[in-house]
Amino acid sequence: MSVATDTGSLCPKCKGRLAPVSAVPTWCTSCEWRLGVFDAQRAPRQWAFRLGDRVDHWIAFRLNRRRYASSAGRSIGYRGNPFVRVALWLLAVPMLLVGPVCVVYGCYLMATGPALSPVLGFVLVLAGAPTLWPWPWRRHRRGWEQWPVGPAEAPAFFALIGRVAAAAGAPMPHEIVLDHHVDAYTTVRGLRRRRVLAVGLPLWASLAEQERIVLLAHELGHFVNHDSRRGLVVGGGLRALRTIMNVLGLTPRRGFWLIAPFLFVLTVALWLISTAMLVLIGQDSQRAEYLADQIATRVGGSAAASTAFDALIVASRLYPAMAAGRQDRADPKSWRAAALHAQSRVDIDLARQLSLREQASLLFSHPPFGLRGRMVRSRPACEPEVTFTAQEWAAADVELAPWFAKLRTRIADHQRY
Repeated sequence: MSVATDTGSLCPKCKGRLAPVSAVPTWCTSCEWRLGVFDAQRAPRQWAFRLGDRVDHWIAFRLNRRRYASSAGRSIGYRGNPFVRVALWLLAVPMLLVGPVCVVYGCYLMATGPALSPVLGFVLVLAGAPTLWPWPWRRHRRGWEQWPVGPAEAPAFFALIGRVAAAAGAPMPHEIVLDHHVDAYTTVRGLRRRRVLAVGLPLWASLAEQERIVLLAHELGHFVNHDSRRGLVVGGGLRALRTIMNVLGLTPRRGFWLIAPFLFVLTVALWLISTAMLVLIGQDSQRAEYLADQIATRVGGSAAASTAFDALIVASRLYPAMAAGRQDRADPKSWRAAALHAQSRVDIDLARQLSLREQASLLFSHPPFGLRGRMVRSRPACEPEVTFTAQEWAAADVELAPWFAKLRTRIADHQRY
C-alpha cells in the first residue's frame, strides 16, 4: 500500500479525512464511507466472472461487518450455528457416499451385468476408487519440503508449546513441522485424527516473544474451537468432492461428444455443491477463528494479540524486506529486524481498514486482520496467562538454529533454480 500526500478532501458524509492512498478507491478514515467499494484493479479473481467477484465482495464485506458488530465486546461461543452445521452435513454425506456407491454398483455390474454393463461397471469402479483410497499426508507445500521436529531434538521448544496448550485448554499436537512460509496452521488428518501443527520459521522469527505465544495459542485453539473444516464428515465430504471433480477433469477426450451433455450437467451440479459447501464452511470457520483469537488473547495478553494482528497485516512484505536488506536468513534477529522495518513503512491505521476491503470474500475462512485486531481491542484488556523467561526463549532459539540454517539453504537453492 503506497501512501500519497493528503489532498485535503473531506468525506461528504461526516466531513472526516479521506484516506490519502493512491491507486485504490479512497474512503473516509472516520466513518469508513466507501471502504466497501470493490477494487477491480487489485481484487483477485474468486469466481468465473468478474460480476461474481463484485457480488461476492459486496455480500462478504457486509457479512463481515455484521458478524463483528454482533460479537464485539462479547465472548465467542464454542458452538456455531446449528442450521449451518446441518446444511453442511446434508451436503457432505452424499459426497462421502458417492465413492462407495460407485464401487459397489460397479462391481455388481461387472459380475452380473449383460452386454456392455461390465464396461460401465469398470468405469464406475475407477471413478469411485480414488475417493476411498487412503492418500497419505505429504510433508510439503507448493513444492517445498516441511521439516518434522521431535521433543528429543527440541525439548525447550516442545515445553513452550506444552505450556501454551495447557493454558489454552487444548491437547498437544501429535506432530510438529517447520517450513519456509510466513504462516502457521494446524490440521487434523486421517481416521485416527492425528493433530499436526505447522509453524513457518520466517513468521516465528519476525514476531516478538509474547506475540509468538499468541500465535501458538491461536493455532492450538483450533483443536478445541469446533471448526467444521476439521470435522471427519464435513472435511471428508469436501475432500471427496474435490477428488470427484479431479477425476472428471481426467476424462478421456476421445469420444467425448457422446458423454459431453452428461458431464456438463454433472460438473455444474458438483460446482454448485462445492460453492455452497465453501460458502457455508467459510462462515462457520470465521466464528471459529474469532474463538481461537479469544483463546490466544487470554493466553498471550491483549497487548500482544493486538500487535500480532498488525504484524500479520504486513507479513507479505517480510520476504521483500529481507531481500532488500540482504539479511542473513539463518539469523532469527534478521527476520525480526526486517519485520520492524516493513511495519515502519506502513500507516498501520490505514492498513487495518484496507484489510476489510481486500479480505472480503464468501470463500475466505478468516475474518479480515483489521477486524480481528479490532475485536481484541473491543474487549477489556487482560494480562497474559503465559510468559517465558529470557533463558527459556534463548534455549528454544538455540534448538531451532539448525532448521533456520536449512531455511537459508532451501531459499538459496530455490532462488538459484
